[in-house]
Amino acid sequence: MLTVFGLFFITAPSQAEEIKVVTEYLAPYQMNNADNSLGGFSTEIVQAIFKQADKTPNFSAIPWARAYETASTEKNVMIYSIAQTKERKDLFHWIGSLINEKLFFWGLKSQFPEPIDDLEQLKKYIVASARNSNVAHFLKINNFKHNYKLVKEDQNIQMLFKGRAELIIATELTLKHNTKKLNLDFDKLIKIKEFTDINNDLNLAMNLQSDPELVAEFQRAYAEIKSQGVIDAIYKKWGIPLH
Repeated sequence: MLTVFGLFFITAPSQAEEIKVVTEYLAPYQMNNADNSLGGFSTEIVQAIFKQADKTPNFSAIPWARAYETASTEKNVMIYSIAQTKERKDLFHWIGSLINEKLFFWGLKSQFPEPIDDLEQLKKYIVASARNSNVAHFLKINNFKHNYKLVKEDQNIQMLFKGRAELIIATELTLKHNTKKLNLDFDKLIKIKEFTDINNDLNLAMNLQSDPELVAEFQRAYAEIKSQGVIDAIYKKWGIPLH
């Protein structure tokens, strides 16, 4: 807006451009703060990127299946923390890596006294996973027949402890946070098998039809905060080992 005072033109400061950002609650990546604001270490990285790009994030924490559908179909929408799988490579613009996660099959020690190395043996068990997740996709293409597809990630843990599922797939970091939140005993769990096939970077991504200039702005902002050590500082704050 231009305001005229005599012969002088004063430009009123404009508000930073607002961008829709979708995610799910998945501690410690994205979590609900005591004041109901969105927190978590991935969220802090995303906020730093937006600050660097001089943009404003309009966060929406919703079930993952809905977040994925929104980011797949709506222009200029961002999504995080999304696994960058080979199947998804050409479905989004990728802004930058947030963390590399190691996924494991987990079960109760009472049911699995020893780890199992053979993937085929695991197919006889009931596995709980979130709909539209990379885990659910992995189970489908590898012919796991006994699956529960759930809306929220922490429902998987509840299914396991209630005996309605026999296996879940998660990172150790997420399980420790979620079992604590749900007042469940993490020490009752055992890692059954790591499956390196879907150990991928969790990323920040944008809808494929997004404006190329906007995508490039965010990619530059990511590279800048990474080179400045901002991402490493957030990792240290959250007690997460550096790459």
